[in-house]
Amino acid sequence: PGLRSCARGPAMRARAVPAARALARRRLSSHSPVQRPAGAEGATPYPKLGDFAPAQVGLERDGLPRWPGIGSAGALLRSADYFGTVVFAVSGSVTAATVGLDALGCTIVGTITAVGGGTVRDAIILHKQPFWVEEHEYLLMAAAAALATFVAWPLVPSGNAIKDDKGGEGAAMWLGDAIGVGAFACIGAQNALRLCVHPAIATVCGMVTATFGGLTRDVLCGLPADRNSNGRILHSASDLYATTALAGAAAYIGARSAGLPYAARVGAGMGAAIGLRFAAKECQLGLPTWTKSAFLTESGAAAKSQQRMTPVESPKASPPHTSSEK
Repeated sequence: PGLRSCARGPAMRARAVPAARALARRRLSSHSPVQRPAGAEGATPYPKLGDFAPAQVGLERDGLPRWPGIGSAGALLRSADYFGTVVFAVSGSVTAATVGLDALGCTIVGTITAVGGGTVRDAIILHKQPFWVEEHEYLLMAAAAALATFVAWPLVPSGNAIKDDKGGEGAAMWLGDAIGVGAFACIGAQNALRLCVHPAIATVCGMVTATFGGLTRDVLCGLPADRNSNGRILHSASDLYATTALAGAAAYIGARSAGLPYAARVGAGMGAAIGLRFAAKECQLGLPTWTKSAFLTESGAAAKSQQRMTPVESPKASPPHTSSEK
């Protein structure tokens, strides 16, 4: 029996080795990355910070591929994100230059204006590395745009869509800023939703992403030093700004809760933010302060108060008719 068992040993081991290798291959394949659905980011998933509904809704996740396919909703959102990054960097550099900062200062402030909101969101709220450490194109894009603005802005003629009559930002810059706010609000909410945090926290992340870069710019530049400054974040002298980002993030999360597809969620978020910004600009909408209770900016409230104080001229009474007949 001992000889027979020794004879069977090599044969059994020869059969066991391929079986073990096949089992190892199956185990490795079970851990291999699967095909990601539209809207998924990829690489290693982030750890969960909460236990709310998972980021995936149906077949689509709350994510944004780094290089999305052309023609998709992700490509539209990524393009708006890039565009907003450049506009924010230009705006921050112009603001810094108007208060006397040098070339390096304008480059730093412009870069912070563009990527500061996402940095605060990642490093402070979501406790992960800032997005531009991996997606370094954002940092390079913002710094290049800010430095180029410092050099080229004095050469741009005034009185057009880029530069208004007073040398400030024109209508095209305002539109680009509105698009950037909508895109940043959606992407900020997506970053939070992937960590399964509470929807209220995700809404705050959307607002922080869109506004805290500009808020940091205001602090670094000492704005608003007076009511004629370019400072606009959280100040009553300007129309609604942070509120529009909050509305955009809330609209995105609301569309997600309703189970709408990815394109509809992006459209709802950006549409709410951009639409409210247009309404705020046209109607001079603002939030109440201790000195005014109306939902208007300071200039809008002053204009409305002036209209109330101006007496309305009553029509002059016609003289009584006298007949010339005797």
